Amino acid sequence: MSLSTVIHDLRDYKKNWLKGRIADPSTLKHTAEKIKKFGYKTVITISATDFIAENKFEMNYFFTDLIGNKNLWVKMDIPRDDAKVDSITPIFGGADWHERETFSNYAIDFVGHPDLQPIIISSDFYGKGPYRKDFDTVAHEKEINSKINEIYENFENEFSENDGSVTTLNWGPTHPASGPLRLRVDVDGEDILKVRADIGFVWRGLESLAEKKDFIGCITVVERICFMDNTNPMICYAQALEEIAGVKITPLAEMMRVVLGEVGRISSHFMGIGGFFGTMGLHTLQMWAMDTREGFLDFLEDYSGARIATASVEAGGVRFPLKLETLETLEKAISYYEGKRDQFRGIFVKNPTMQKRASTVGIVKYDEVHEFSLSGVVARASGVKTDIRKDEPYAGYDKMEFDVVTRDEGSARSRFEVIFDELDESMKILKQAIENIKKGAEDGTYNLEKDHMVKVPKKLPKGEAISRVEWARGELMMHLVTEEKGKNPYRLKIKAPSFTHTMMVEKLLEGNTISDIPIVFGSMYICQGDLDR
Repeated sequence: MSLSTVIHDLRDYKKNWLKGRIADPSTLKHTAEKIKKFGYKTVITISATDFIAENKFEMNYFFTDLIGNKNLWVKMDIPRDDAKVDSITPIFGGADWHERETFSNYAIDFVGHPDLQPIIISSDFYGKGPYRKDFDTVAHEKEINSKINEIYENFENEFSENDGSVTTLNWGPTHPASGPLRLRVDVDGEDILKVRADIGFVWRGLESLAEKKDFIGCITVVERICFMDNTNPMICYAQALEEIAGVKITPLAEMMRVVLGEVGRISSHFMGIGGFFGTMGLHTLQMWAMDTREGFLDFLEDYSGARIATASVEAGGVRFPLKLETLETLEKAISYYEGKRDQFRGIFVKNPTMQKRASTVGIVKYDEVHEFSLSGVVARASGVKTDIRKDEPYAGYDKMEFDVVTRDEGSARSRFEVIFDELDESMKILKQAIENIKKGAEDGTYNLEKDHMVKVPKKLPKGEAISRVEWARGELMMHLVTEEKGKNPYRLKIKAPSFTHTMMVEKLLEGNTISDIPIVFGSMYICQGDLDR
């Protein structure tokens, strides 16, 4: 038996990707079971598209086989006026939050889901489907003003008296280590019995906001997914646009995207290292990491005029021409880090507090990476050798030589060590890209003033594409849908790694103690911006 017996019109989409359709929604669970038997053990995400004129939702399910490096995109239509579909969470545990998110944003009922509760959105949106095309924003604003007291009372009722020896504690949303996220922790003394993540405190409705921007204006939406590495989301979005437009960028633009992508990764990794030690109270080490990060922000400022929100990548290439003097700023930042590297490693990696506290907590098992769609540092620290830059090369990464760093222990310490070792690999990549650009400028292969950008039409044809990049925090994927002669996205689904990583935090903390929360949470490399979007 082959997949084509259960999935209709199965065909190649692009390298390592198959695409097909389920004709009968009632066969979804049976098909999902077959998909899993064929080795696709992981649900990447679920994306619903509201085709209101056709009175239907198109459901898009994305699966992957991390071992075989193969991916599957399955479509299925359901009626808009009876929006319900069978849950696949009993088959794929990692589909849990993806189905809850779709339920929250589109009011689609997932029949048989073990705990179909709203997630991310605030209570005033419950049952309304704020991402539906006919959602009335004006009416909602009027209604929310009259329900402020009700919302407050519902929140206050959560703090009921605790029964017996079990106490419910709130970690966040103003805890200095949690950021704007709340964990409701049931404890018996110091022991954690159950954890429920309350997310959405920085939910901005970015996917809906993207539909209201033109294609270029949408750059400011996607780069604000997370400020710590905002260049890679722009690359991801631009690639999807370029695929639909049928545009290929220049070799110089490919190299510049490598440079900007790695600078974003390095910036985020230093924030991650600093935050990891900050959760353990070692703030001196946190400040050292921030100091080293500054040099890479200097480069972004020299290139784009901004240190954080750079708007430096758009469809067609990169936004600004390059001056060779700008690369000198980057080379200084690399040299500054390399001059301190051994000192960093001796003090950070061999730090006795970190070794004792982080080596035995937050263990993520190899199989859990597959089940819960974990990616990036979290996956690699548990022995899964996955990296989109290698598995599905984009920009100029096919020309770069670097190693995919892994560990087998899956502990909080292992995740920190992977982050630290990846800094060396990013420096290696940057040096290669800088050398490539300098050589190309010298021999005339690259025109630094003109080759950074090719023209992309303002109106795109009807189509859709998916794009993936290896973000600092893990795999970032976007599903873009356009209409004929469209000037703005009809649908932009953003799948970010912190969403599934936070789902895993709930499971990791059970059985630990209260003092383990900051370390485990910090090691899962979560950014609240990409968690909530």
